[in-house]
Amino acid sequence: MADVRYIPFILLFINASLFVASSISVQEGEDVVLHPFIKVGSKYYLVTQGLKLNWFGAAHFCRSYDSDLLTIESLAEKNALFAYLKTMFSDIHAWTSSNDLSVEGTYVSLNSGRPMLYSFFGHNEPNNAGDEEDCVQVILHNDIFVMNDNNCAKQMHVICEKRSPLNSARNFATKSNCENVAEECGFTKLLEVFLQSANMLNCRA
Repeated sequence: MADVRYIPFILLFINASLFVASSISVQEGEDVVLHPFIKVGSKYYLVTQGLKLNWFGAAHFCRSYDSDLLTIESLAEKNALFAYLKTMFSDIHAWTSSNDLSVEGTYVSLNSGRPMLYSFFGHNEPNNAGDEEDCVQVILHNDIFVMNDNNCAKQMHVICEKRSPLNSARNFATKSNCENVAEECGFTKLLEVFLQSANMLNCRA
């Protein structure tokens, strides 16, 4: 009968182990949550139609889909997205994650907090017209695809991109580390808690 007191701790351990295993399997099945995202080039995008928001609203909208505002980081990404958007629009103005809200003239990505890796501003842009253009948009007009700074309060289309690990090796590594912690450290921590509890139950006044 003395061993009966350990049953709650054993059940707790089994339950925690099952939770760790199921959490990891859900993370590995990332592709099940991509809808309505479409793969274009190396990234997955959600391109909204009929929805226009200011820059802040657009950022929140993307977060609600576990994604971030558009960030174009290379010529290859630009060309792939340009080709895809041309099949849907003849003209579109959409927000990107880039802005110089913190330091005028220094454009950083809201997604990473780092300076823009790649830009393709139009002629004489960015120009901070009226001293009130701090957010970067992309403009598709016929066969022209350029960046432009604009007033963050204006209503633009929203393009979201799926978060890592699909499009960021850095965050993919972080995710892998978290999984390793769950697999390698979870059992050890649970065992420590169990032994501490067992010692307390064995204490004698």
